Amino acid sequence: MENIVEKVRLEFFNGSYAAAARYFGVSASGYRKWEKQAEFPAKHGRMQQAFELTTLDYKLLCPSAFSLPN
Repeated sequence: MENIVEKVRLEFFNGSYAAAARYFGVSASGYRKWEKQAEFPAKHGRMQQAFELTTLDYKLLCPSAFSLPN
């Protein structure tokens, strides 16, 4: 599975952590954390912001929000 957070940064922010972080209202290190997790957090509207920017399916942006607990 590809890293959707990295893909968004590369496609919409020309690879810039600073620009991506600014758009989402977080620090660059916070954005890197999302990349490490390979999904946008569902809290604080981040998944919604990513959806509005990309129009990608929510399940692609934050798959763990739609999975059943173990």
